[in-house]
Amino acid sequence: MKLSKFLNLGILFCTITAFSQNVASTATLTSGGLNAGTNGTANTFYGYQTGRYTGTGINNTFIGHESGRENTTGKNNAFIGYQAGANNTIGANNTFVGSHSGQTSYSGSNNVYVGQFTGGENNGNYNTFLGMLAGGDSQGSNNVLIGSNAGYSMSGNDKLFIDNTDTASPLIWGDFAQDQLKFNGKVGIGNGFGNFPTTAGSVNVSNYNLFVNGGILTEEVRVNLQSDWADYVFSKDYELMPLQKIEIFIKENGHLPNMPSAKQVKEEGIELGQIAKMQQEKIEELTLHMIEQNKTIEKQSEEIKELKELVKQLIEK
Repeated sequence: MKLSKFLNLGILFCTITAFSQNVASTATLTSGGLNAGTNGTANTFYGYQTGRYTGTGINNTFIGHESGRENTTGKNNAFIGYQAGANNTIGANNTFVGSHSGQTSYSGSNNVYVGQFTGGENNGNYNTFLGMLAGGDSQGSNNVLIGSNAGYSMSGNDKLFIDNTDTASPLIWGDFAQDQLKFNGKVGIGNGFGNFPTTAGSVNVSNYNLFVNGGILTEEVRVNLQSDWADYVFSKDYELMPLQKIEIFIKENGHLPNMPSAKQVKEEGIELGQIAKMQQEKIEELTLHMIEQNKTIEKQSEEIKELKELVKQLIEK
C-alpha cells in the first residue's frame, strides 16, 4: 500500500514538472519555457521567451532567459545565456555565449562572442570577441578582440586588440588588412628569457623595448640615427689629430681615440648607430690624412724630379 502511494506521488510530481516546464517537442522543433518560440525548422529553444518571434529561422539553438527573443529569419545561430542575442533578427551563423552577449546585435553574421556583455551593440560580421565586455560598444567587421573590455568602444575593421582594459592602445594591436602588428610594451624573445634587464654594464637600458635572448638573423637593419653623422670631420673648425699623437694614444690606451675599448664593449655592448658613426668618423679622418700624405708625396715627387734635372745638368757641364 505504501509503495503504491509513493508511485502515485512520483507520477503526479513528474506530470506537474512536465507541465510546468512547458516542453513541446516535434520532429523539427524543441521548445521549452513560457512563451518560447514554436516556429522554424530544426530549432531548439529553452527558456522564457527564447526565440519567441522566430518565423522561418532554421537550425537555431537558444538557451537562456530571452535568448534569441527577437529572432525572425536568422539561422544557424547558437545563443546561450541570459538575453544572449536577444535582439538578433536576421543575423546568421553567430555563436553568442554569456549573459547579454550580442544582446543588441540584430543583423550581424558569422560572429563569435564569448563572455558577459561581449559584442553588445556590434552589427558587423566575422568578428571574434573573447572576454567580458570585449567589443561591448564597438562597431566594425573582421575584428578580433581578446580580454576584458578589449576594444570596448573601438570602430573599424580588420583590427586585433589584446588587453584587459578598453584602451585605444592595447598591449597588442594589429591590422589584418595591412599585415601590421604593434606591441605597446616591452617584448622579450628567446628560450629561457628571464626578467627584462634595466642596465647593460653601466648603461641604462630601461627605455629599450625589444630584448632577444639568442641571435637575430635578418637581411637588412636600418638605423635612424638621432645624432649628427660624422661629416663634421670635414668642417673647417674640426681639429684633426696628427698621426704622431694618434700613435702615442694607441700605445697608451690600446684603441683609437673616440672609440670604445674592448673591455667597454664586452661590459656594455655597442649601439649600432653610434658605432657606425664612430667608424665613419675614423674613415673620414683617415681620408684626410691620406689626402695630406698624397699632397706631400706629390710635392716630394716634384722636388725629386727637379733635383734629378739639376744633377743631370751638372753632369753634362
